[in-house]
Amino acid sequence: MACRLVRRYHARQQTGRLSRTPITEHGNKNMKTVVIIVAGILALASSIHAAEFHVAVNGKDSNTGAQAEPLRTIQRAADLAQPGDVITVHEGVYRERINPPRGGQSDAKRIVYQAAPREKVEIKGSEVVKDWTKVQDDTWKVTLPNSFFGGFNPYRDLIRGDWFNPKNREHHTGAVYLNGEWL
Repeated sequence: MACRLVRRYHARQQTGRLSRTPITEHGNKNMKTVVIIVAGILALASSIHAAEFHVAVNGKDSNTGAQAEPLRTIQRAADLAQPGDVITVHEGVYRERINPPRGGQSDAKRIVYQAAPREKVEIKGSEVVKDWTKVQDDTWKVTLPNSFFGGFNPYRDLIRGDWFNPKNREHHTGAVYLNGEWL
């Protein structure tokens, strides 16, 4: 887009004399247009590098994370995601601990975690435990290996303090739920 030279002049003081200097019409408008175009190109360039990772209960963590090849865990998607990326989680229950290794760089370059549109997603930190053995009446037990808990076993994390009345038994930070109700 060319500027046209307009025969308008403005006076400028130069060493005691007035001189006439031609100025261009639309000069500022053209500069604004260039700035807008450059900003648009930069925004487009940054969005080109953004990726979307899909997670589904029937996925595999060895997949690419594309919609046709979803990952299995939100944590695997978090491990792969970079600032500006989007993680779309599809319907299902996800029983996992999620510890994102990085965040975004700004409001414009966040890592976005979202449920797929119109799909119900549940993230639970609990695990389903099977193979309970009946002891008597309504008393049941199960023995779990320490490896079941990873690096933190809440049943070994005892609650102590002079403010706490344990009523002659040990209390811990672990909990058991039956059909969604805390026992």
